Amino acid sequence: MLRQPLLLPHVRKLLQKGIKHHRAGRRGPAKACYQRGLKADPGCPQALHLLGLLAQEARQYQESVELIQRSLTISPDDPDALNSLAESYLGLGEFEQAIRQYQRLLKLRPESTAAHTNLAKTLERFGDLKAASISYRRALQLQPDSAEAHCHLAEVLRQLEEFDEARQLCRRALNLDPARIETYCTLAVVLTEKKDLAAAVEVLQQAAALNAESPLVALALGTYFVKCGDLAAAEDSYRRAVKLDPNMSLTHFRLGATLSQLGDRAAARESYERALALNPQSHEIISHIGLLHLAEGNFALGWGEYEHRDSARRSRRNFPQPQWKGEPLNGARIFLHAEQGIGDALQTLRYIPLVAARGGIILLGIQTRLRRLLAGTQGVWKFVYEGESPTEFDCHCPLLSLPLALGTDLSSIPGGVPYVHPAPESVEEWKKRMRGDLLRVGLVWGGNPKHPYEQWRSVKLGQFAALTNIPGTVFYSLQMGPPAQEMKQAGSRVQLIDLQNEQKDFADTAAIVANLDLVISIDTSVAHLAGAMGRPIWILLHKTADWRWLLDREDSPWYPTARLFRQTSLGNWQDVLARVEGELQEIVSGKTAGDPNLFLQR
Repeated sequence: MLRQPLLLPHVRKLLQKGIKHHRAGRRGPAKACYQRGLKADPGCPQALHLLGLLAQEARQYQESVELIQRSLTISPDDPDALNSLAESYLGLGEFEQAIRQYQRLLKLRPESTAAHTNLAKTLERFGDLKAASISYRRALQLQPDSAEAHCHLAEVLRQLEEFDEARQLCRRALNLDPARIETYCTLAVVLTEKKDLAAAVEVLQQAAALNAESPLVALALGTYFVKCGDLAAAEDSYRRAVKLDPNMSLTHFRLGATLSQLGDRAAARESYERALALNPQSHEIISHIGLLHLAEGNFALGWGEYEHRDSARRSRRNFPQPQWKGEPLNGARIFLHAEQGIGDALQTLRYIPLVAARGGIILLGIQTRLRRLLAGTQGVWKFVYEGESPTEFDCHCPLLSLPLALGTDLSSIPGGVPYVHPAPESVEEWKKRMRGDLLRVGLVWGGNPKHPYEQWRSVKLGQFAALTNIPGTVFYSLQMGPPAQEMKQAGSRVQLIDLQNEQKDFADTAAIVANLDLVISIDTSVAHLAGAMGRPIWILLHKTADWRWLLDREDSPWYPTARLFRQTSLGNWQDVLARVEGELQEIVSGKTAGDPNLFLQR
């Protein structure tokens, strides 16, 4: 390890005098002393570091980085300077650079609990939760009696949905420090997300008994109410948290998210902007503001802000190759990859011909359940499926970043359908099985249980009873996953032919959809499949539906054959299903077989 250069006596006195001013909050005199010391010894790393700290405190992070980097050029093994440099990079929002500095610091001080903890916190903010958990575990090994370290690790494990271990860590933390209110709140959220609501209430009561005026208690209570589906109570809790601590960014953000779900977009935007003012580098806040803009059709702002979503940032750090921004490709190999759900992938496959037209040789990374369906997609050179590594490529682009790269606005959405085609032989096979004069309707009522808004977007199967009993119709269940189990509970009230065992993947689903007169679905992957195939699709939307369906429209520029049936109030599916039932009865009574225009907006 290199030693720091020795200070000249008069320089040492100047720096000591400056530090006294600095600690007393007299920044001007402190800076003057540091500058005089640096003038007397231009190669003094301590003076450069101290000036860098002053710049950091003034939020002049770029200047701070430059000063501390100069200090480290002279004294590269100064752990304090490395730590300060990491903090300045964090101020700039350059998480990768901050992570590098903490890693350099840990090579010098591998037993530093603080360095492991700071690295873990940065990795957590960066979104690399698994790496963060490893660093938190190392910090906990070094300081096993730290309630804070237990709690930090529990929070990361909560986000990784490892709820049992997170709960155990919180209990250990409470044994170490029974008065630490942050631990009670973390435990309450863990129990809430584990759906152990009775235990969560008990822990929240314990936290409130310790400090009823804690904003953390109000914040945890808001999370509890969201999970219970009581958004009005959640709003009240988050507003209380904001009142108790108006400088906590997370409370404003959570309030904004709740207001957005309640449909108060203006108030949601205001809360997001307050949260962002307190935490300007928050990718999560920026991406949520982007979602508001996208839903309003303001694509010019929305796409850029939506690039801050976690899945897009994660993909950028996974590849050393640059992300494509829409420039001519001229024969370059481009890896287009799915990053979220199957519905998102199906929606954005429409861009493949446009990328090919820019000269791209396309490698398409896609979910395995789409393998057979998309095998013959034109314009794709090679497929890469889940768990596989792509061959060599020159650049990449997440599928949901293609609208930004290609400058999509409302007037230029590639809307030509169909662009997804099931195998003709499978379509013919199902045609033979589904003959008859009745109007054939496919039904999907539930989505992925892990979807953040699943409790709002899904409909209980029993609510479709009247619809499935309309004379002249035959309903087929296209439902997969846990919601399909509702058929056993619904019994004979719901007249539905179960095709769950007939659908190995989306190739089978597509062949079935090709033989239906209409699909009725919540906002999930089958809705996108039917739209991408150009089949009539009625999509049932909750009050604050996803951005892609825009606001107040009954049609979709993404899918010309879609009709949108929206809730008028949050949670009220009765009115939606009554409208659907009325429309369907009218169509059945005057049905013209094979006419898809019957199902479009009347």
